[in-house]
Amino acid sequence: MAIKKTKFDFDTSLKELESIVAAMEKGNLSLEESLKLFSEGILLTKKCQAAIKAAEQKVKILIGENLVDFELDNKEPREDED
Repeated sequence: MAIKKTKFDFDTSLKELESIVAAMEKGNLSLEESLKLFSEGILLTKKCQAAIKAAEQKVKILIGENLVDFELDNKEPREDED
């Protein structure tokens, strides 16, 4: 049986991570539940960090592609130029 991979969604993962943190902060979980949520939270954190790093890399690439050296021409136009 093939395992179906789902596409990573940063916003959904971040909301899920926030939910995990809120549940753990309440302090009414068993040790087993806490460990399970902690493990899920670590995995989500790593995925979110990887997504942020990939986005940063894309931005760097895009900025690098669009950088063009140019000089500003601050001279007043001459009257004989059209």
